[in-house]
Amino acid sequence: MRNFYKFFCFFLLIYSSQTKSHHKIYSANVEEGRQSIEWRGHFNLDNQIDLDKEHHHVFETEYSWSRFWQSEIEFHLSDKNNTPLDFEKIEFQNQVQILDKPNLSTSLYFSYNFVSSENKGDEVEYKFLNEYSNLFVNFINNLIFEKQVGKNSSGSTEFSLSNYLFFKQEILHETKLGLIGFSEFGKLSKFNSLQNQEHQYGIQVEKDFRLLDFELEFAMGFLLGLTQNSPNTFIWNMEREF
Repeated sequence: MRNFYKFFCFFLLIYSSQTKSHHKIYSANVEEGRQSIEWRGHFNLDNQIDLDKEHHHVFETEYSWSRFWQSEIEFHLSDKNNTPLDFEKIEFQNQVQILDKPNLSTSLYFSYNFVSSENKGDEVEYKFLNEYSNLFVNFINNLIFEKQVGKNSSGSTEFSLSNYLFFKQEILHETKLGLIGFSEFGKLSKFNSLQNQEHQYGIQVEKDFRLLDFELEFAMGFLLGLTQNSPNTFIWNMEREF
């Protein structure tokens, strides 16, 4: 437990001295007893002034209560063009694995998000998580449904999709490569026109390494925006498992 707090303080130290999102592909597998702390984020690198240099940070901890039930809590901070770096929301998440086959896993995910920024309503989020694995690749697909609730809520349920194709063969010095993508289509009742949708696709590399006596899982990638509303984005994820 002492190492847990040391690591958390290390995260805070990095955050206070640098600018560092919430792009994440959720695995469908639940491992009983697994506990971790995570820092992930994104930084926009785009020629559109209103999107360039926006950044978002997520600090997360998770615990698996059983072989099929996992809970997470996330703290989100963001810095957008019209707002300074500020606390955005807290997410309380639960995931239940409903299928556990040798090569295929499926989970249901639910999250209630308390939003404190931009006078928006709170969010209810549902995800259908699928994961397929063989000797060579691991493919994860997330179907995401999100709706605002409460006094300031607006609009209908929105739909988005994320995919990650991870190659198990190392490419260089225990580094592995994956193809990653995120799509936001808009409201289920009527999808946005193509140019008003958000589609970001690119590559991600993963590597485990040691730092301050901790074994860390580190991933970073670059997403290319494919539509006018989609910025080019640098993403990262750092995780310590206990």
